[in-house]
Amino acid sequence: MTARQDDAVLLHLVPDPGPGLPLTPLLADLSPAERLRADTCRDPDTRRRYVLAHAALRRLLADRLGTAPAALRWRHGPHGKPALPDGGPRFNLSHSGAFALVALSPVRPVGVDLQRVLPHTDPAAMAARYFPPAEGRLVRAAADPAACFARLWARKEALVKAHGGRLVEGLRVPVEDLRVPLGPATAPEDAWSRAYRLTDTPAPPGYHAALALAGTAPFHVTTRTWSWT
Repeated sequence: MTARQDDAVLLHLVPDPGPGLPLTPLLADLSPAERLRADTCRDPDTRRRYVLAHAALRRLLADRLGTAPAALRWRHGPHGKPALPDGGPRFNLSHSGAFALVALSPVRPVGVDLQRVLPHTDPAAMAARYFPPAEGRLVRAAADPAACFARLWARKEALVKAHGGRLVEGLRVPVEDLRVPLGPATAPEDAWSRAYRLTDTPAPPGYHAALALAGTAPFHVTTRTWSWT
């Protein structure tokens, strides 16, 4: 059965090609507020990757809408999630390390998260602090605790970003088994999570990524790699 258009998510991986890429034309695609934000980045890599991620998002949306990237304007939800003011494609952006992910959905609110695996942290302690007890034990017992923590964190953050809520809401939602419904009956305050579908998505080596979509219907993800040439 062919998926409906509403159930098709396009995911773009945006790699950082390095400092050789001219940023001037990309900065021209950004809003004044985004250019100001870029200028506050003291680290050259951080600044470049911010510009790359936001310029890619704007170019993808502008291509769909037939407008100039810099002409796009956002409205923001209660917790800062951006959206187009007059409807149109739903989108979400995540960046970590040398990569960004842009997710586009025709109608259904979408959230995406990319997490770099950080082996020099203490993932067991962080999981014990932020995750439900069962997930804390899962991370502690994992062969690669840092990778396990990154996988679970990406799932939780993607879920929260699709919802447009606060991260603390998603951290307590169990996501270790994607075969079972989200939002356990024992936590009625997290029942909102039952209205979303969640999946892992391909990520570069050393990273984990996840995508969440509003609604309980299945969805199809197509992944592409962005090129600046």
